[in-house]
Amino acid sequence: KIIIGSLALAAALGVAGVQFSMWWIDFSDQPASSDMIVLLSGSDYGCAVHAAELFADGYAPEVWLCRERPPEAVLLARGLGIPALMEGEILYEILRKKGVPKANIRRYGQGVLSTVDEALSFRREARLEGKRVLVVTSRYHARRSRIIFRSILKGCPVTVVATPHEKFERRWWRDQATAKATILECFKTLYYMLGGRFVRSAS
Repeated sequence: KIIIGSLALAAALGVAGVQFSMWWIDFSDQPASSDMIVLLSGSDYGCAVHAAELFADGYAPEVWLCRERPPEAVLLARGLGIPALMEGEILYEILRKKGVPKANIRRYGQGVLSTVDEALSFRREARLEGKRVLVVTSRYHARRSRIIFRSILKGCPVTVVATPHEKFERRWWRDQATAKATILECFKTLYYMLGGRFVRSAS
C-alpha cells in the first residue's frame, strides 16, 4: 500500500508539474505604448521581426539591442577566416531589413551573458526616469523576463510581449524544440529564484 500510494503521489505531482509548466510557458503581456523597445538576445529571430512591427506601429521610437558575449563557436569560425555572425548581429540586420532606421537602433552593453546581465546593462546605459519599457522576446522566455526586468528596473513600467512569429506548442511535450525550451526555462527560472545570476562581474 505504501508503494502504491507513493507511486500515485508521484504521478499526481508529475501531472501537476506538467500543468504548471503549460501555464508558466504560455504568457505574454499586451503591447503598451512605451519609450523604448528592448529586443532580448537569445531570442528567436521572429522576435526581431515583431520588434520592428511594434516600432512601425508607433509603440516606441527606438529599439535597444545588447552586444552579447561572442560564442566560442563564432570565435573559432572567425579564427579560421569564416565570416560567422553573432546572434545580435543577425537580429540587428533583421531590424534594418524590416525598416527600423539605423539611428533608431541603440546597441548597449558589452559581452552580455544573460537576461539578468541584459537588464543590468540596460539600466546602466538608458535614462529610465519617467520612461516606459517594452521588452520583446520568445513566448517561453516572456514570464521570466518580466520577473527579471521588473525586479531590476524598479519604478519603471515594464511590459513584456512574446513574438507571434515563432512555432509554439502549448502541449510542449509534442514538439522537440518547445520541449527543450520549456524544460530549460523551468530550470533557469528555478536557478534565478534561488539567487543564481550570470553577469560579467561574476564571470
